[in-house]
Amino acid sequence: MSQTVLRTSLWLALGGWVGAWAFFAFVVSRIAFQVLPGDIAGDLAGMLLSILHYGGAAAAFVVVGAGIGLGHRGWVVGLPLTLGLLCLGSELFLSPEVGAVRPTQLGAENTAETQQRFRTLHAISLGLFMAIHLASAVLVWGYARREHPPEHAQA
Repeated sequence: MSQTVLRTSLWLALGGWVGAWAFFAFVVSRIAFQVLPGDIAGDLAGMLLSILHYGGAAAAFVVVGAGIGLGHRGWVVGLPLTLGLLCLGSELFLSPEVGAVRPTQLGAENTAETQQRFRTLHAISLGLFMAIHLASAVLVWGYARREHPPEHAQA
């Protein structure tokens, strides 16, 4: 596979991943919760988050494959692998738990205990989302530095 195809795949995956997650976090979710009733906004956010998790995992694994193909080793390969697995873990294990205790899902079975569990799980989910997003942005920086090292390091 040519270097150009690998580099293009890597940068498209990184750009799409970071851009989609930023757009969701800073635009879509904020607008959804401003203009839609809470239960509908929550349903929308949950559905979009599922797409973002799977898309993030796919992008991460493309970055891993392209990075290896380009001869990269170390953290710029290990970090996206870890992030891809975290995306899948969040989608397959954490998101269903959050959904199961959403107050609008429980109806009459909604208690103070389930509300607290929802708040805790939601906070974990949000924290994990932001950590993955920040780490994916760090990957952009890491790959950019590898392609264009500082001038003082080139000597």
